[in-house]
Amino acid sequence: MLVLLLLSFVASGARPDVLRAQSLLDLLRSIERGGGWVTIPIEKGKGTLVSDPLPTGGLTLSGCLQVYAGTSGRWELRAKDTLGEGHLEATVGGGETVPFRYRTGSRAQIRVEARWSEPRDTTLFVWVGLETARRDGRDPCTPVYGGG
Repeated sequence: MLVLLLLSFVASGARPDVLRAQSLLDLLRSIERGGGWVTIPIEKGKGTLVSDPLPTGGLTLSGCLQVYAGTSGRWELRAKDTLGEGHLEATVGGGETVPFRYRTGSRAQIRVEARWSEPRDTTLFVWVGLETARRDGRDPCTPVYGGG
């Protein structure tokens, strides 16, 4: 549901757990492409990302998220729009998908918490696929690897 809004962010150089918004053009490109990968740094089995507030203008977005298929263990994912009512909670393994549909408010700020069943350091890769207006027939739950 809300993890998809992370497509509009890139990690800042200062702290790995704080995200900075990309330009509106970058967000629109991600939506047009049908999604993208989000990375979450994990230390001792836990990781958190918090976005800056982002103007979203009441977007309705739907699609799927999927933890990278090559990932071991189970993942507890919690996402919350701190400026709205939306939230998502899921426990998934690598390659499992979670469908979502979410209508944002005029602004959104996303907090994502990930907990891994293995208390080690890694980077979690999550595909956030979006249904697009193009209706090109591509399944949003199927990740795009490489240049897409």
